[in-house]
Amino acid sequence: FKSLSFAPPPEFKYEEAVAILPLTGLYVGMLVLTNACLQHVDISFYQILRSLVIPFNIVTSYFLLGFEPRLRTVGCCLIVMCGFVIGSISELNFSYRGFTAGCAASLFTALYSTYVKKVLPIVNGSTWRLMNYTTILSIFFLLPMLAISGEITGVRNSLHFVSSSFWVVMTQAGVLGFLINLAYFALIKHGSPLTTHIANCSKSAMQTVLGVLLFGNRVTWTNVVGILLTLSGSTLYSLDRYFAMESSNGGVVGQNPTTPPPPHPPNPPPPPPPSTMHRVDELPRMGQKPRKLFS
Repeated sequence: FKSLSFAPPPEFKYEEAVAILPLTGLYVGMLVLTNACLQHVDISFYQILRSLVIPFNIVTSYFLLGFEPRLRTVGCCLIVMCGFVIGSISELNFSYRGFTAGCAASLFTALYSTYVKKVLPIVNGSTWRLMNYTTILSIFFLLPMLAISGEITGVRNSLHFVSSSFWVVMTQAGVLGFLINLAYFALIKHGSPLTTHIANCSKSAMQTVLGVLLFGNRVTWTNVVGILLTLSGSTLYSLDRYFAMESSNGGVVGQNPTTPPPPHPPNPPPPPPPSTMHRVDELPRMGQKPRKLFS
């Protein structure tokens, strides 16, 4: 099945694992803080706090990657943030603990996506290898936390732990989560962390639209305004990135501006020198002097 072997063979190198260890710590911190935020606030307030990922990502990309956003890019991000806040503010349920955990989770999310872009060259740009490292290292991070928090006892006493249907659903969730993270890495690899979060915001807005169309979910006017602002800001951001790439590539979209121009063809060889041999009819006859060919 060589045609189906699109994933590289699993490997674990100590040097690469040590370099990827900070990324795993950010990933685990992001998961823990997100769950802590959802424990104290509603999902609508969590969406507002998640919009803080965009300004955090601009700052982290500047300090870690040297990315300087243009003024129009910042304006598009502000439109997306306003749409996110307006669309979720109608069901606000404030909590100081949830607010603190949500802000910290947004900061960890921004650092995580930026650090993914930074450590991808360590694994030669392979999103599969990076996903294998983060999955294995995350297990070693989470096991001590489970023991300290006492959740292992709760898992053992749960009736779902011995239910086959529970493990089927958990397996499906694990596989889908792995593929989503793989797509997340690929989007960061071929784009940027900021582009990834803008796409995530537009995805959330489209989910709300599909929920209204398919399931008849009720929305308010503030939800509609927030959805329109989020989608408009995402569209403007995409157009801004398109024209930025077009101008940097000299009008050719999709061309890498760092690619050197093709080399010039080699100079043609010089023409051969004129021949000094005489034709047969130009050879002097016996008793005649050779005539001059050039005066």
